[in-house]
Amino acid sequence: MLELYFIRHGQSTNNAFMEKHGYEDYLAGRSVDPDLTNAGEEQAKLVAKFLARPYQENGYDPQNRNGFGLTHLYCSLMIRAVKTGLAISKETGLPLVAKDDVHETGGMFSAEITEDGPVFTGHKGPGRSFFETEFPDLILPEDLSEEGWWNREKEPRDKYLLRAHKIIDDLAEEHAGKGHRVGIVMHGGIFARILTALFDIQADKYWFLMNNCGISRIDIDDQRRVTLSYMNKVDHLPDDLIT
Repeated sequence: MLELYFIRHGQSTNNAFMEKHGYEDYLAGRSVDPDLTNAGEEQAKLVAKFLARPYQENGYDPQNRNGFGLTHLYCSLMIRAVKTGLAISKETGLPLVAKDDVHETGGMFSAEITEDGPVFTGHKGPGRSFFETEFPDLILPEDLSEEGWWNREKEPRDKYLLRAHKIIDDLAEEHAGKGHRVGIVMHGGIFARILTALFDIQADKYWFLMNNCGISRIDIDDQRRVTLSYMNKVDHLPDDLIT
């Protein structure tokens, strides 16, 4: 059985900004690629220690009472996910592999608020030399160039779900049927679309709460049957760090 652990990044400066401002003010004032806050760095350390607890193989364990025993670790190329992933990598001893397709919905963009609504502008994501200098332990995609991992306009909304399906297909192709336990450090928006893709959500308006450094587990058995074992586990965080 393939066990997938979707781990949201620690609190970012955008997350903290959003808590204090309305949506339009947030859109206009958000950073294109925000860093972790101090709280986010602490959350990352705590989720890392939680995931690195000693693992004991003891049959089906849908609540991870016997630890996690991750075998693989991925992250997006957004700074908040990279830094969270590196904290987990340090504690677990697993190499952190960057996947450029598990980024947050929209990609790298800024917004200007006009009378006709927000106008979005795409921004270049960092290229290979930036990551090699700033995060030398991160394993980069082979095709990452100096042109940047993101070099186009904002991702259209109608592409979110298509990308979510591709993420699932790629993970299943790489890891299904091998007993792998895979951690993916990513983002709340694209995780919501992954759930939509897996379970064919039909509601017109919905959201899935995923706190910073919350963990959600999805199992895919050898017959490709999908189970949501749990969602948004935050047992490892104290009350004042649940954001």
